[in-house]
Order: sequence, then C-alpha cells, then structure tokens
Amino acid sequence: MQNRTRVHPPGFRTAIAAIGIAVLTGCGGSGSSSSTTTLTLVPASVVLGQTDFTGQQPNEGGGADADTLNQAFGDVAVNSSGALFVTDTANNRVLGFNPVPTSNNANASFVLGQADFTSTTPNAGGATASNAGFGIPTRVSLSGNFFVVADTGNNRVLIYNSIPASNVPPDIVIGQSSFTVNSQGCSATALRNPTAAVIAGGKLIAVDQGNNRVLIWNSIPTANGTAADVVLGQPDFTTCTGNSATETQSSLFQPTDVWSDGFRLLVSDTGDSRVLSWTQIPDSNDAAANVVIGQSSFTFSSTSPSAATTNAPEGITSDGARIFVADFNNNRVLVFDSFPVANGASADHVLGQEDFTHITANDDNGDTDSPQDGVAEASPTARTLKSPTGVAYEATDGSLWVTDRGNNRVLKYDAAELSKAVGSSSS
Repeated sequence: MQNRTRVHPPGFRTAIAAIGIAVLTGCGGSGSSSSTTTLTLVPASVVLGQTDFTGQQPNEGGGADADTLNQAFGDVAVNSSGALFVTDTANNRVLGFNPVPTSNNANASFVLGQADFTSTTPNAGGATASNAGFGIPTRVSLSGNFFVVADTGNNRVLIYNSIPASNVPPDIVIGQSSFTVNSQGCSATALRNPTAAVIAGGKLIAVDQGNNRVLIWNSIPTANGTAADVVLGQPDFTTCTGNSATETQSSLFQPTDVWSDGFRLLVSDTGDSRVLSWTQIPDSNDAAANVVIGQSSFTFSSTSPSAATTNAPEGITSDGARIFVADFNNNRVLVFDSFPVANGASADHVLGQEDFTHITANDDNGDTDSPQDGVAEASPTARTLKSPTGVAYEATDGSLWVTDRGNNRVLKYDAAELSKAVGSSSS
C-alpha cells in the first residue's frame, strides 16, 4: 500500500461548480513504466461541436446552437439503426443526430432536455426538476429499445422505454420518488451525483459517484424510485464513504463510468486511477473485482505515465474484445486488444499521444517524423486530445467516438486509422 496526496483532475469543475457536485480526484505516487512504445499520432476523421479540427471554444465562441457543444462530458451513444446521441453537459441537453454524422460540424436533428437548440438553462428553464429537462446530464447509453440518461445535477437516472427521435419525456426516474423531486441520499433508493448508467443482460447498472459506489438492479425498473438489489464499492446500502487512503480489491473512490455486455463488468474507478474488471456481474454486495487495469495491483496507485498506468481514467467501453479507456489526466485514449487476465496489463495502442510517455494536451508540432515536443499548441488538431472523458464504439463501421471535453468537441476515429496506431514495445 502507498500513502497518496490526491490532486483534483477531472469531473465537472466549471460546469457544475455552482451546484456543488463532488470533484473527482486522481492519485499521487510513483511507479516505473513497464515499457516505452513509439506509435503513430493518429488523426480523427470527423469533428462535432467545432467548425474544424482547430476550434476549441465552448459553443464555438458564441451561443448554443444545433452544431455546438459546451463541455460535452460523457460517452456518445450510437444506435445500430443509425442515430447518435451526444451529452452536451454545460448546455443541459442531449443532442440527437440522425443519421450518424459523416462530415464536420454537423447539425443535430433534435434536442432532448431543451425546448430548442439555443436554450441552455437547467431543467428547461424550470425552477425545479421535472420530466421536461436535465440538470447537468453527463452520460447516455443505449440498449435495445432502452435509452438511459445519467442526470447528474438532479441526482437521478432517467429511463426511456423507447429510443427518442424528438424531444419526448422519459418514462421512469430512478433515485427519486418522482420527476419533480431532487434530493441526495445514501440508501438503496437514493443517488448522489450519478455519472453513468447502462442496461445490460436485463439489469440496470448505475455509477453513483458521490456515494463512491455502483448500484445494480437485477431487472429493469418499471416504477419510479425502485430500490437497487446489489451495491459494489460499499459493504451495504447505507455506507457511502470513499477509500480515503487505501485501495482494496472491492473499494471504489468516485467512480465515473461503467460498461457491461450482460456478463462482464468494467468500472472506471477514477479517484483511484484504475479500471476494475469483474468476469461476471456480481450478485452480492461489495464483491471483489477479478482484475485491475491501470495499476500493478489492487493496493498500489501510480500515475507515472506508461502503457500500464492510468491517471484519473473516466470513459470506458468495449467492442466485446478490445477495451477503450479515456485517460483524462494523460490526455489520451488507451486501447487494449483483449481483456486482461492479470493485473497491470499494458495497453497496445494510444490515441492523442505519439507514445505512452507523452501526456501533454494538444501537443502536435506538425512534424510527421517527430510530431510532439511536450509543449501544448495554441489550438488542437485532428491528432490531439485535451481531457477526454468518453469513448463509444460504433459497431456498424468499427469506428471509435471520443468525447474530447477540454476542446469542447467529439471526434470520430475510423477503423482504418485505429489499426495504424500500432508500434513495437521495448523495455
């Protein structure tokens, strides 16, 4: 075990400071890199939220519209039938694109949570929570006909029983007794700043970040305020403190995102700078994870950049074979070609950096042979990232969408470009 000084990296700093949502924390410490790998600084093919790849201002430097983003936070959700949803966090809305955009700066087809594309106030301008708007939404997910929103500022998870194609209200609210209530709590029915929720294998799984836990419902809720069946990261439903100094095989500290295929489970344990993997979705409280990614063991924490470490990882997804991790403080996305079976596995590829030791945001000096010099450029490029928070795999074409929060944009990496992010390792 190791004593650590926690620093304040990701989370919702600017967007939600006014409503007091807990700021995520990373971990201090030291460790050795397992390898150094030289890779290609891979370009994205499409950008949303900016007119081109060099733009980075919130709402493109003006007011909100159908083609702008302001601190987009979480994972993009891609529907197999051809729709894409983007959580536009600081604009208190979700943008729907139908069909999935193939060109830069595309206009959204519709908006959820606001009456029009130019409105941005929480709860659609209402004084309190309702079923008409959102309060700092962070992540969305799709599963079959279900669409789910983590409505963080309203301390709730919203379930749509059919995938929306226009600004329609949700059907079920979890974490609150009704759509007009907004309270925090630590129980089987309460949430505190949830940041992600998915439906998989007939279960609802939600990341309850403010309570340092993940909640599991063994069936998809059909009534408001339904109690969870299983809690991870805590021994029971009424304990909600984080591991203040020491990580364990079952603890969580301000987790952020979750992925599941209905069998396996991945959780980005952001405050502990690691990803926890369960080979089977647990059916008992406080179940121990099977593998840790981003650290050499369950009780060690290092943020020294390497292929085997992460620093405040936020977004996480998988195509069923590979794992993609948005490594927030290292301004990169890590790609693991297979699910690790042992602790401390090294990533195989990286986006946003040319190798596993560079970590500067927007570092691209334009040189093909040596594109990075460790100095941030004034503007981003198609090859750089700044504080990425979300990743989403598009199964229809094998591409990866990355929420590049620090640059107020969402990027698409084509499957062909992802395959170029390959290099050779040397110790």
